[in-house]
Amino acid sequence: MLKDIYRNPVVLTDSYNPSHHRLKINGDWEISHIYNRKAGMILYGLREIVNSILSIQITKEHVIEAERHAKRMGMVFPTELFMRVVEEFNGYAPISIETLPEGTWCPIGTPFAQIRNTVEGFGELVTWWEANYLHGYFPSNCATEAFHIRKYLEEKKELYGFDDSFFWRVHSYGFRAHRSLEDAYWAGTAWNLTLHETDDFHTSIHNPHAVIGGVSAQSHKVTQQFDNEYDSFIHAIDVTYEDGLKFVALLIDTYDAYRVIHEYLPSLGRYAKEKGIKIAMRPDSGDVIDQAIQIYKVAKANDLLDTVSAFIGDGMSFEVMKKYDAILEEHGIPLNFVAYGIGAGFYQHMTRDTLSWAMKTAYSNGKDRMKFGMEPIKRSIPGEVKVVKIADDLVVETVDESERESLYEVIYHHDGTEKTPTIKIADEEHWKQVQERVHKQDAKQERIILSKAIQEKIDKFAEQYLAKSYSS
Repeated sequence: MLKDIYRNPVVLTDSYNPSHHRLKINGDWEISHIYNRKAGMILYGLREIVNSILSIQITKEHVIEAERHAKRMGMVFPTELFMRVVEEFNGYAPISIETLPEGTWCPIGTPFAQIRNTVEGFGELVTWWEANYLHGYFPSNCATEAFHIRKYLEEKKELYGFDDSFFWRVHSYGFRAHRSLEDAYWAGTAWNLTLHETDDFHTSIHNPHAVIGGVSAQSHKVTQQFDNEYDSFIHAIDVTYEDGLKFVALLIDTYDAYRVIHEYLPSLGRYAKEKGIKIAMRPDSGDVIDQAIQIYKVAKANDLLDTVSAFIGDGMSFEVMKKYDAILEEHGIPLNFVAYGIGAGFYQHMTRDTLSWAMKTAYSNGKDRMKFGMEPIKRSIPGEVKVVKIADDLVVETVDESERESLYEVIYHHDGTEKTPTIKIADEEHWKQVQERVHKQDAKQERIILSKAIQEKIDKFAEQYLAKSYSS
C-alpha cells in the first residue's frame, strides 16, 4: 500500500541490482558520479531524497523480507551483504555521498554528486539506491524552470523600469494537476525559491522563510450561484472591501467573456475604484490573449488602468507566457497589466531525459572506469574527482591535481566508527540557504570544463577502447 512505500528501504532498488553482486568480479571499492548530461540546471532536492532513504535503519526483518520477495521474482538476493550492514554497521549503509551545494547552477555534464563506499567490500551499495537518487531530476527541473522564469522577469523589469511588484505577476496554479502529493511538494517548494505568487497553499508550512502570497479569486462554482453574473462581481468587490482586502480576481467566461468585458467592465471598474479595490479580469477560455487586449482597451477608454488588470490562467506555460508578452508588446500594452497563472504547463513536460540525469561508475575493480557509449552526451568522467571554481567557471579536476578547495559537501557519511551516520539535514534553514544561493547564480556557463588531467585520462580510455574506424 502507498502508506508503506518507505517501510523497507532494502527493496527500493531496480530489480536487476540484486544480480550485480554475482555478475561483478569485485565489489571491494567503487565510486560513482551523478550527472546532468543534457541541460544546465539548479540542483535542488537531492539532499532530502538521500535523507529520506538512508536515514532509515535497516533491520534483519527488512533483509529477510527482501530475500523472500527476490526469490519469488526469480532473483538471488545479496543477503549476506545486507546482514553485515545490520550486524556491523547498525543498519546504516557504509557509504559517503557528497554533492555540490543545492541552489548551485550546474552546467551541462557536471558530476554534481559523487558516491563511494567507506568500508572495503561494500562497493555494491554505492549504486543500490541509484533509482531513488535519480528522482531528484524532478525538483531540480522545477527549480530550474522557476529560475529561468525569474531571470526573464528580471530582464523585462529592467527593460521597462517596473518596480518589484512585477515579480508577482506569475502565479503557480499547478497543485491540482500533479500526479502525487510528493510531486506537488517538490514543484511548489521549487517555485518558492525564486517566485512569489502561488496557489500551492500547502507549501506555506514547508517554506516558512518564503515570501509568498495568494489572491482572492472567483471560480465558476462561485459565479454560478448567482442568477445574474453581474451581481456576483459586485458581491465579490463588496466582500473584498468589507474584509479589508485590496484585490480580487473576477472570472469572466462562465457565460460570455466579451459581454463581461464590453458591457459590465466599465461600471464594474468604476464601482471597484470607488471602493478602493483593484480587480483582475480573468479570461479562462477561448482566445484569452485577445480578451486581455480588449480588457486593456476598455479600461484605458474608461480611465480605469489604475483599477483594472487582466489575469490569464488557461493553457499557460513559460513558453506561452513569453509568446503572449510579445503580443502585448506589439500592441503597446504594458506587461504589468497582465498576470499569468501557470499550472501543469510548469512541469508536465519534465522527464528524467529533460536534464538527462544519470549515475555512472568512475572507479571499480581497482581501476578508474568510464562509459563512452555511442553518443558523446552519454560519456562519463573517470576516477575520483572534485569540482572547483576557477575564475567564474566550474571545473572538474582529479581529486589530487591541485590545492584548490573542492566545492563538494558531504551530505551522508557512515564508516562504522559511530553507531549512526552523519547526515546533513534538509530542513527549513537548508531551504533558506538554497534560496539565497539560487539568487546569486547567473547561469552563464553552458558546459562543465574538464581539467587537462581529466582529459588525459579520457584520451587514454579512447585509445584503449575505441575502434580506429569502421566503414560500411
